[in-house]
This record gives sequence, structure tokens and C-alpha cells, in this order.
Amino acid sequence: MKAKTAIAIVEWTSLPLLLFAGLLVISGYGLTSEAARNASLGLLTFSRSQAIHLSRLVKLGFVSLLLLHTYAGTEVLAKKMEKNNRKLAALMEYSVLAFLIYVGWIAVNGEFGG
Repeated sequence: MKAKTAIAIVEWTSLPLLLFAGLLVISGYGLTSEAARNASLGLLTFSRSQAIHLSRLVKLGFVSLLLLHTYAGTEVLAKKMEKNNRKLAALMEYSVLAFLIYVGWIAVNGEFGG
């Protein structure tokens, strides 16, 4: 992947990833904390928190953005490292890619597996 493409992916996935992460955190607190529900001024009820937090679309959207963002960020870092140590950069790239494939596999199996 070219460095410009990787940087563009990191930039474009940053805000949606932040929004998904915030939504998951806030809805999680809405499930467990009466204080969090009160602080939301009635917008966050237990049933809304549950619907958001357990939504397949929200979870898979978050994981997809996380994987894409992490892979592109790793590519940017690897391109910077290549100048000093090409083998270490390649090892990092392939190790992170293998880990991300594993995480994606777990997420898909968790949502669609039996």
C-alpha cells in the first residue's frame, strides 16, 4: 500500500472510529450505571443502551473500522521504519496483519458463528 493511501485511510477512519468507540462506551455505561443514564438527561435509557450496545451493525462497524485503521497506521509506521531496518518493518507489518486477521475472524465468528 502506498504511504499516501495509508495516511488517507487513517485520516478518513479516525472520526467514525471515535464515534463508534464513544457510542459503545456510553451505551455500556448506560447498561450498568444509573448515574450515566441520569447524566444523559433521559436520552439514554436502559433499553436504548441495550439496543445500541448489542447492535450487530455497531459492533461490526467498529471492528471493521478498527481493523482498517490499524492496518493503515501500521503501513505508515512500516514505511518510516523501512529506511533504518527493512526486516524489522516487514516483521512488524506481517505480525500486525496476522493479528488483525485473527481479530477479524473472532469478530465474525462471534457475530455469525454458532
